[in-house]
Amino acid sequence: MGSLFKQLVIALGLFIRHHVSRMFAPRGKQTGESEAGDHRQADVAATRDVPAAPITAPAPPPPSPGLDSAYVKPMAWQTEANDASPSGETANPIHELWREMPRGHKWTHYFEIYQAVFDSRRTKPMRILEIGVFQGASLQLWKRYFQHAETRVIGVDIDPACAVYDAPSEGIHVRIGSQTDGEFLAGVVSEFGPFDLIIDDGSHFSTHMIKSFNCLYASGLKDDGIYFVEDLHANYWRPWRDSEDSFLDFCKNLVELMHAHYWKNALAVWTEQLRSGALLTVEVPEITTMIEEIRFFDSVVAIYKTRRRYAPRYVVA
Repeated sequence: MGSLFKQLVIALGLFIRHHVSRMFAPRGKQTGESEAGDHRQADVAATRDVPAAPITAPAPPPPSPGLDSAYVKPMAWQTEANDASPSGETANPIHELWREMPRGHKWTHYFEIYQAVFDSRRTKPMRILEIGVFQGASLQLWKRYFQHAETRVIGVDIDPACAVYDAPSEGIHVRIGSQTDGEFLAGVVSEFGPFDLIIDDGSHFSTHMIKSFNCLYASGLKDDGIYFVEDLHANYWRPWRDSEDSFLDFCKNLVELMHAHYWKNALAVWTEQLRSGALLTVEVPEITTMIEEIRFFDSVVAIYKTRRRYAPRYVVA
């Protein structure tokens, strides 16, 4: 009798576990489906500018360590009634171009971000890689906004239907493959790169964003290039937050690594260099020498690449 009861309890536990896992699995992924299959479906659907699945409950709000309570008190915040350029002062050229584009969706506050980050390069010959093609609107936008005749825009997408937007005679090229496939990305870099600008507007999955950065930043981006990732708000929602760390967490870690030479070496190391006048050699992760600046915006981050040949010196005027 005891053995039978034990078997019933085990069977009941397996039944409950199975159905609970199905209840809380991301939409489109039920117990038994392969992880690779789920990512492939998500990669196709979430390369769109609109969500691939209904928005479920957001993750808990992030902490606000050290902030006075006055800064975190709740307040009502409304959207704007029209879709004009948010500043309302001068026409935003990217926004004006986008209004002429069919089949595209963007958040209105992005246009001022684009202008702030891209404007200084507008007349230069650009090699641009955009992850996520959807219906080709962004490819057309960047080709028209960046005005140099030699500018080339390369789009990658996992959806074979996006190949229809390949237009080499117009300086637009499309290649089909996943943003998580390192071999595929290396082939795109070999064919068209390195790039002046890489825009990740792909699947919006946190693991995909991190994987693409790891594959492309070092060898796919020029030493004075910009790595630009948008729609980071998706990392606060399921199913796009598919890892413990979001891409924003990843970028916060990059900020720490920008300063590795300080937290790896106490002040005494720098003052001894100052006292002796000798050159100082410090050991840092290579990424410390490859980041000039990181700019954070609402849902967007721009990482400016460089090659910092020398560590800072501590000097007295």
